[in-house]
Amino acid sequence: MWVTAEANYKPNTVDTSASKVYNYIRRNIHQEQREDDEGNIFTVWVYEEKKISKENWELYKAVEHNAANIDYIAMMTDVEIEEGEDDE
Repeated sequence: MWVTAEANYKPNTVDTSASKVYNYIRRNIHQEQREDDEGNIFTVWVYEEKKISKENWELYKAVEHNAANIDYIAMMTDVEIEEGEDDE
């Protein structure tokens, strides 16, 4: 499940070192301007992230690789693939 997160620094798209238990993948990384209670403007990085357990990491990478191959084949053969709920 993708969740929205934010940080004071630009996060890596893939992070395998922040946790001993999970690896993180991130998408839609962008900056947003915010205002604090005193009216000061500051910038934060906002993104969606999904955590994958380290024990399932290799399986996740294999599934993502296969999905990319399917998308490529569909594009080359002009076939439309419906996205599932989790792909949003």
